[in-house]
Amino acid sequence: MIQTFTLKAKFLVLLLGICFSMVLFETDGSNNLRLYGHLFTANETATFVAILDQMQTELKLVVANLANNNVSLAQNHANKAASLLSPRILVEIAEDNPGLASDVRRAVIQLQNVTSSSESQQKSISERVNDLNKRLEGDAMVRIAQLPPSSSNILEALKSLASMFGGNNEELDQTTKIQALAFANVIDGVLINYGNAYRVGFDMTNMSNMAMIGNNSIPGPMAMSNPATGSNSGASNMNMNMNSMNRSSNNMTEHGGELNTGYSLVNVSDYQSANALATKAFEVFNAKLKHTTVSNNKNVTAYVTNLENGLTQLNDSIAKKASPQDVMMIVHIQIHPNLLEAFNLELRK
Repeated sequence: MIQTFTLKAKFLVLLLGICFSMVLFETDGSNNLRLYGHLFTANETATFVAILDQMQTELKLVVANLANNNVSLAQNHANKAASLLSPRILVEIAEDNPGLASDVRRAVIQLQNVTSSSESQQKSISERVNDLNKRLEGDAMVRIAQLPPSSSNILEALKSLASMFGGNNEELDQTTKIQALAFANVIDGVLINYGNAYRVGFDMTNMSNMAMIGNNSIPGPMAMSNPATGSNSGASNMNMNMNSMNRSSNNMTEHGGELNTGYSLVNVSDYQSANALATKAFEVFNAKLKHTTVSNNKNVTAYVTNLENGLTQLNDSIAKKASPQDVMMIVHIQIHPNLLEAFNLELRK
């Protein structure tokens, strides 16, 4: 009963965020109003981990394009890796591993200036990227391990530590929550790159833009229910249901052409980034989220299953070059709500 109420309350926040979006806007440097593109509360460590994930992805795309003898696209991805390697990120890497910060900076500059896709060049760059990516992954793990216990209670801290070594603590540990937030940031990267690839002209991470491009795409009526328990509540007049929204997303994937408003692919490197980041997100899910203690809790299994299905749809849709609307709907209707519930993430206030 409590879980059903919590689900409804969180969906009310999401829906009211769309209907009354004027409450949430902020002003950017050009005096234009924009909404928060990301639903979840920001976390510095999660952002850092996600940037390292994206950097690894861009470096792998350099190697992949050189293997296809496309030096121009390889340079594009090197430039994207360089844009991720901001001074702040370099400083953060250097705090943990000064040698890695120096090596990755030097490597990115060299990759930006690569002019040959010869076999020897490919082999050298592939080996270097593989080494850097392993070290970047290690740095992300170090950063997460440095987090202080989330609870001031020493007993709670010990319980969390025990769960990391195979204990039976059912509560969501801080590490898993950080990984879930980092995963959400990678998904944002998918949307940003896909939007740039098709030059959509709006922020695909901004949930309220769904009303602009697909306000007739969600069928109704639908009754609010808990996908984990199947219970319905007649007290709510909100005709929205996570299972129904998941089915809506499935239908959109199958009939994507019906909603395509004529967007054409204009940037191949951005498309490659979106495709590779979707793959990376699935890897993160499988390695760090799918088999956590909390995901084995029968009360959240349905959310985790729905999240996995959403990732499958996302990867399939991008591989098929589906319309930006379809990709956006899969993320905001299937991935985000299930991620929210499965890992108890907090919304921006």
